[in-house]
Amino acid sequence: MLERQQAGELSTRYVCAVAETVGVSERTVWRWLEQAKSTGRAEAPVRQGYAVSDEVWALLGEAGGNVSELRRRLVAAGGEVAIPSMSTLCRVIRRDRRAGRLC
Repeated sequence: MLERQQAGELSTRYVCAVAETVGVSERTVWRWLEQAKSTGRAEAPVRQGYAVSDEVWALLGEAGGNVSELRRRLVAAGGEVAIPSMSTLCRVIRRDRRAGRLC
């Protein structure tokens, strides 16, 4: 697709068909093409996501397993590390607990 776009042969109809096949919006396909053109890579970027460190797990234990209290402590501590939203923190801790991680 990138070669077709660079040659000026990529039609909107073709992009719509690809978007429907992949299950994304037409705009997403155009954005992927722009990213591929700017980075020179056609592969999708690997998302790292948020991971809870051992120190944060220790803080969660000190907070009695209360994620709201954990987040308050993270905000109060400040620092250079970005503090995730409450929903992200809950989701990641829930995911890790289901995988067998304990405070």
